[in-house]
Amino acid sequence: MATNKRKINGEPLHRSVTLASREINEEARTVEVAFSSEEPVPRWFGTEILDHATNSVRLSRLADGGAVLMDHNHRDQVGVIESVSIDSDRRGRATLRFGRSQRAQEAFQDVVDGIKRHISVGYRVHKYERTKGADGAPDTVRITDWEPFEVSFVSVPADATVGVGRSQSTTDHQESQMDDEIQTENTPAATENRSAPAPAPAPAPATINADEIRSQERQRLSAIEAAASQSSVDLSGLRSQAIEQGWTAERFRAEAFEKIAAEQVEAPAARAADDMLERSKGQEYSLVRAIAAQHSGDWTNAGFEREMSQELARNSNVIGGGLLVPAHVLGQRATDTTNAAGLIGTAHRPDLFIDTLRAESIMGRAGATFLPGLVGKMSAPKKTANAQFGFKGEGDPADKSNVTVGKVEMSGKHISGEVEITFEMLRQSAPAIEQIVRQDILEGLALAIDFAAINGDGTGNNPLGIMATPGIHTVTAADTTGKLPTWAEILKMEGALDDANALKGRLAYLFRSTIATQLKGISKDAGSGRFIMENGEVNGYAAMSTTQLPALASLFGNFADLWIGTWGVVELLPERNKSTGGLDIGVHQMVDMAVRNAQSFAKIV
Repeated sequence: MATNKRKINGEPLHRSVTLASREINEEARTVEVAFSSEEPVPRWFGTEILDHATNSVRLSRLADGGAVLMDHNHRDQVGVIESVSIDSDRRGRATLRFGRSQRAQEAFQDVVDGIKRHISVGYRVHKYERTKGADGAPDTVRITDWEPFEVSFVSVPADATVGVGRSQSTTDHQESQMDDEIQTENTPAATENRSAPAPAPAPAPATINADEIRSQERQRLSAIEAAASQSSVDLSGLRSQAIEQGWTAERFRAEAFEKIAAEQVEAPAARAADDMLERSKGQEYSLVRAIAAQHSGDWTNAGFEREMSQELARNSNVIGGGLLVPAHVLGQRATDTTNAAGLIGTAHRPDLFIDTLRAESIMGRAGATFLPGLVGKMSAPKKTANAQFGFKGEGDPADKSNVTVGKVEMSGKHISGEVEITFEMLRQSAPAIEQIVRQDILEGLALAIDFAAINGDGTGNNPLGIMATPGIHTVTAADTTGKLPTWAEILKMEGALDDANALKGRLAYLFRSTIATQLKGISKDAGSGRFIMENGEVNGYAAMSTTQLPALASLFGNFADLWIGTWGVVELLPERNKSTGGLDIGVHQMVDMAVRNAQSFAKIV
């Protein structure tokens, strides 16, 4: 029998074991496990044996606080590996410590109760030795250099000799032949689960051109690297995960956008202003003082405010000559200080503007996703059709899916309005005056955003709002005059989303005010004594009223799929009103919005 030594690309593999109760320490929240052994396991490439010589196993990743996961899900970590070793009986063992989050406590209790009894190790293969099988028997593949990188609790074990150990894979592998030409250690992770009866003959592997595989992989890595390098957020961790787990470039871009949206990254101009606030020890920013100085041209008492505006101008594309204000300044509350009254503190809180704007906006309260600090055009992929999966007979090829990927695109659109500071207010310096000015600006922006998010027709410089978005569900009201929805029509709106697998996320109802008032007095049925709208809810979902909806309209949906983006800073252009003696303040900002998934919404009009 011939033995060949080669290096191979290993996909993620897993192995599992059963846990003994004596290995659980409830007080310390630890579990001692054997996570691997030399039990033979049938694979697509032959019968695999993990060599447990001390120089065959790379333990550095597990020893450095390796992750304890549920079912090999990298987003479902419940603990950490405290110690790991390869023992004289040629088994890998580790001590796992569970966290104190609710999820981790639930997982640990399942282990204590004997519900979760199997563990599986995820590992990479770096080198192996193949021994040809005699008389048609499968080859024996001894893994002589492998690297475990996580331990998971699994439902179905693969290697019966390890406890809390290896799990059964549900993947039907159609792999390339392990050609002698392939000589690389840049291997993806292996995650295999095994349940270890007698080895069955492996299916004949399909032959794939090695050069073509390398070319496709280089293209994938290059696209992921390019997308990561263009982000203003550190995506190194996500990039490594994408490369390791074999994500397509399209999936990486989608996951990256979700991460960027969650972190609410500031644009360079806003970051520059924030740095100034951090450096300006003892100095305070007054919005009213800055407005008055901008109008009069006398910055004697507003040097700090002028320096802030100039710094913002240097780091943005605004050239109008107006007063530039960091957006988050509008979200802070005015407080008294020892130097003067009605000034804004220097706490670095860029989230306050968005939080306050969200509270003022009906779209924000319904759960819309706000994306602050955008730069240039924003484009993110969205999937508009599902991949095809189905059950197949032995040897039947899998269906090839042409997943339709659309785009969600947004670009800054000019939103403007006017706020008045009266002659009398200009002569006050109380914190309440600062608060009134900021509140007026925020309310104006919120009303404009709400109107466009609901009613925008997408023409000219107008955003495309929910009601005009092609593809949202429409339910026809039996009441053709007043459009007052019945209980059955309410359920039909929810059913439309459910049929589209979209009944999830931040679900809420919006009603025109006149509709909402009537729904509070209309019974759901003849006998329950319950009304369609009760305690601000309809059928358990939040329900709100607004005059921004078209007359007699009703709307239901997952408002997390409405994205509202803001660009740069707020620009203020004050002008003296000769009739009143006050200041009329022009407020300008760049805003846009988009519906990520039209089938997340249903309307009655």
